[in-house]
Amino acid sequence: MVEPSPPMHPSPGPLALVMGGGGARAAYQVGFLRALARRSPELEIPILTGVSAGAINAVFLAAHPGSFQEAVEDLTQLWLSLSTEKVFRVDARTLAVNTSRWGLQLVSGGLLGRPRIRSLVDTSPLREFLSDALGVDEGPIPGIEANLDSGRLRALAVSTSSYSTGRSITWVQGEGIEPWARPRRRARMTKMGVEHIMASAALPLFFPAVQLGEEWFGDGGVRLTAPLSPALHLGAKRVLALSTRFHPTPREEDRPTTRGYPPPAQVIGSLLNAVFLDLLEQDGWRVQLINDLLRRLPPEERGGRRIVDLLTLRPSRDLGQLADEFELQLPRLFRFLIRGLGTRETKSPDILSFLLFEEPYISRLIEMGERDADARMGEIETLLGGADPSLFLTPPTAEPLSPQGVVEERSSQ
Repeated sequence: MVEPSPPMHPSPGPLALVMGGGGARAAYQVGFLRALARRSPELEIPILTGVSAGAINAVFLAAHPGSFQEAVEDLTQLWLSLSTEKVFRVDARTLAVNTSRWGLQLVSGGLLGRPRIRSLVDTSPLREFLSDALGVDEGPIPGIEANLDSGRLRALAVSTSSYSTGRSITWVQGEGIEPWARPRRRARMTKMGVEHIMASAALPLFFPAVQLGEEWFGDGGVRLTAPLSPALHLGAKRVLALSTRFHPTPREEDRPTTRGYPPPAQVIGSLLNAVFLDLLEQDGWRVQLINDLLRRLPPEERGGRRIVDLLTLRPSRDLGQLADEFELQLPRLFRFLIRGLGTRETKSPDILSFLLFEEPYISRLIEMGERDADARMGEIETLLGGADPSLFLTPPTAEPLSPQGVVEERSSQ
């Protein structure tokens, strides 16, 4: 049994955890967090930001009343209990009605097919699932305010895209925060609710937009050109960014994943990657470039700008190719419709990796996240350098996740 860890020593600056989007891919982030929680069960991360499915992880951690390890274990079980049916309706009637209405609107020039269809799938099951998990239906999510009052949490930020104005809106809950404004980007103070998560995770066309106030919002990755920006505006000096984008070698990048004309699934997958995954890599590059420039200047000439320590973690394997191995886990009718887009004609059907909310695939992502985090734990501990070394336990040997997500851990302590 591990004894409770002592409190952290004063850190070199506020730490932020940034979690990007990617639909079902966000389970990979849970694996990383699981590895970190084994090493530092009492770790406190004062700044949490999330976009799209990463917003689910950020809000859950921000609202949890227990320790970091307890929060991560509960988040793990939450993801392992997911299935496609708990995210969107996949019954034959709902899918048939939605697709036929879309077809009618297309061929009739919008004159037929009323009421107007809002998305390919109905995500009311996801809203119910999140409401149950977070213990709220309407109004603010309990737990976030308590963690802010206790000082464990400094700020929570969830990003969305306004279809009404074309701007990126980051919703922030915290004390003493000054909302910021940049070209096509704004921050708004709020008390976070389930609707904010649903809006941030509303994958364009597939999931319906969500109304917040007078505006309609969709997936936060659509307009968020600077994914690290919310964490930096909230005062972070150390940033741990969790990407779900595989970084191929130059040889792998030059290897085609399709032959002949690309099917719709390949085109959609490329768009999803460009919108939701690539920008985090580009923003990280900009931060490192600015860091290099600032280091060349004496502090008094930096104009109030600060050097930010950034560590980005990403998968060691292409999650699109991995999803192809689990395609048969999808509900039959939905799998049939997705195949109509050409998912069998590409070696890396990235669209599947966004929509494959099935336990075997989720488990594999969590396992990969744990392994990848363990492989880079030295870098992670360096970033968390302000922590008492005793917070980092000797890493236990973890067995693969069982179907129920239970892990047997063996430790010498």
